[in-house]
Amino acid sequence: MFPGSLVPIVAEEGLRAGPLRLHPFMGVAEMYTDNVFRTNAKRSDFFTTLAPGIQTQLPFAGRHVFVADYRTNIQLYHRTPSNNVQDQTASGRFQFNLARSMTLDLQGEHKLGHDPRGSALDLQALEPNKWTTNSFTGRTAYEGGQVGGVLTVQTMRWTYLNNDQGSIRDRLSNYAGLTLSGKVFPNTSALLDFSVRQEIYDENKNLDNAMYTISTGARWDISGITSGEFLVGYQFLNFTRAQVNQSGPLLSLFRRDQDSADNLFFMGNLKWNPLPRLVVSIQPYRTIQQTVVFGTSFFTATGVNLSAVHSLSERVDLTANLGYENDDFSTPAGAVAITPPRTDNLKNVAIGLNYRAVKWIGTSLQYIFEDRSSSVEQFNYQANTAMISVQAFF
Repeated sequence: MFPGSLVPIVAEEGLRAGPLRLHPFMGVAEMYTDNVFRTNAKRSDFFTTLAPGIQTQLPFAGRHVFVADYRTNIQLYHRTPSNNVQDQTASGRFQFNLARSMTLDLQGEHKLGHDPRGSALDLQALEPNKWTTNSFTGRTAYEGGQVGGVLTVQTMRWTYLNNDQGSIRDRLSNYAGLTLSGKVFPNTSALLDFSVRQEIYDENKNLDNAMYTISTGARWDISGITSGEFLVGYQFLNFTRAQVNQSGPLLSLFRRDQDSADNLFFMGNLKWNPLPRLVVSIQPYRTIQQTVVFGTSFFTATGVNLSAVHSLSERVDLTANLGYENDDFSTPAGAVAITPPRTDNLKNVAIGLNYRAVKWIGTSLQYIFEDRSSSVEQFNYQANTAMISVQAFF
């Protein structure tokens, strides 16, 4: 939901190896869930997650830096190995810190990932949908005065690997976005954002589209008590090709009953420190997403995520998270009363306890409850998950 994102550059000192700054990290978790496939026919399983990675930083020419980042997420299921995944992300980023508060970032990235179980893109097949992306991102920013601006461009190639998703979803995604800012108070800036995202499908041409967004909002940081960024505006989806009768048993199912759609857009990330040891974060969002459901051409995701971290001591944190999302799919082409459009409501609750043994290693316990109610009965589910994990970060 954040096109054009860049790998974060770790600010801590890390480990030194000559001119290189190294940040190795590792996470290990043992988890139990009572609904491994996220369906209304429950099946339980234990699974192990391994998450090793490393970030290497190489400063050059004084104030510029090259960052190589690799991380992976390996999940191994004890009873249902068809659920096993080996996600990987490898990124290379050049950051040029130019004169007069101007930066230029160039990044290439390769990712191997999957559609999470229970998400709007999960087909409930034996294996989760797996895919690769290759992308290039460029960003230039000036934020040193009363006015500022950020220009971001990105191109990304999606390739799907299983479940007959290639002919449906293989595509090229192009994105361009411009955010202008101007200070209205010492710690508050007004924002104006324009973006366009283009999807060019290899075979499923009925879904070729461009989405335009214009929004306004603010960014603020007031006395360390509250900070954040919020945008609200308008999004317009336009299908760029006239509809055709596509061949094949799968592509023929992707028809549409409209050539464009529009609705309200908003997105934000808000932080509040009501007490010295309590941090509350709120992330509201409403975006148009690419579909995977036969007969539909898009869906609108509207949701909010509320999280809180309360520091019980210097080493112990209590965490809580509440999430809600409504996924509203476009009307299936040719739908009648007995085939209503699909609408999902997803809710999740998580509570956890983190303990930091020393600066670079910690452990945590977490419990998660998930619930999805759908107008299509087969997608209803509830799931309970418990996790114990250890993380190390240098």
